[in-house]
Amino acid sequence: MTGLTRLLAIALLLGTALLGVGAAFHPMLVADAGAQLRTMATTPYWRALHVTMLAGSGLVIAGVWVRLLTDRGASSALVATLAIIIMGIALNALDIAFMASSGARMATYFAAGHVEMSTIYDVTHASMLMAARFGNFIVALGAVALGAIEWRDPSRPRWLAWLAWVAAAGGFVGVFFFDDPSRLVFAAVALLSAWEVATALLAFPLPAAQPLPR
Repeated sequence: MTGLTRLLAIALLLGTALLGVGAAFHPMLVADAGAQLRTMATTPYWRALHVTMLAGSGLVIAGVWVRLLTDRGASSALVATLAIIIMGIALNALDIAFMASSGARMATYFAAGHVEMSTIYDVTHASMLMAARFGNFIVALGAVALGAIEWRDPSRPRWLAWLAWVAAAGGFVGVFFFDDPSRLVFAAVALLSAWEVATALLAFPLPAAQPLPR
């Protein structure tokens, strides 16, 4: 195991963990723009939470390439598939960045009495949500191809393919059948985390078996 492989595997694990923590501590947002701004304004760790999730997204984008380094017969199809997934994760991160910056500022102004912020937020955030929805669709598409690659690779466990396909199926359902601001819209990125953790852990070499005492 090379130093770069170890570094990328750790980045993938850490990035997935940061996104998981962000999802766990993220307050529920209702459909009303004003209510969302009030929730954001009364959540003291709002900006820190989204900066953490942005860092997690970046680490996942970097760490996912560990799959390429651990594949002795790496193909152009694998490179293209990972690139597609990364593009989707980056598009999903646009909404996170919006919430960490403009969204947080609008919430502060709204709490200070600038009620017009609810209209501005409602209009601008809609574009970011659509970008995130499209990003999750792209991730789901990439997960379909990723599952096929894992399935055809005899050196990889077959259950990795199923992890990717579950992320794809859940992602398509979330994108097409759930409205904003349901968290299920982001199902593709969330469900792919199972494949990410498994891939990172498999990149670490198994400890050598110790000889039994005579």
